[in-house]
Amino acid sequence: MLIIETILKPDQFGGIGLFSAALLPKDSLIWIHNPIVDIAVTPEQYDTLVPTFQALLDKHAYPRNYKANDGVIEYNADNARFMNHSSQPNTYQDDHCRILTARDVQPGEELTCDYLSFDPTCDLSWNREPSVNVDAPTG
Repeated sequence: MLIIETILKPDQFGGIGLFSAALLPKDSLIWIHNPIVDIAVTPEQYDTLVPTFQALLDKHAYPRNYKANDGVIEYNADNARFMNHSSQPNTYQDDHCRILTARDVQPGEELTCDYLSFDPTCDLSWNREPSVNVDAPTG
């Protein structure tokens, strides 16, 4: 559950992104798990849902615990579901499953996370993020 004020607006890729409404200093706590808002869905529950809601989960849910490999997915019923992937995210997850800012985040800046950190099998073929060559010379 997000514990900061956010704004939804178009992102740079033509979709919807989650943007900070305020200045967030580095290591600001922005998300904590709340089972009322962050809903766990078992494979059996998923199978009983209408196709339109399954499609919503397919787009916005993620493995609750990829290491457990139990098929349970988690759906954020707040704006957190609009946080987009970045290979250089401005947020990170700590050892207590909380999300914090990795650096200062400016008002109006998109909040991003690394999908592969919580779903290593995530298909990012859709991602149009520019590649970053860490070995490229600077200067």
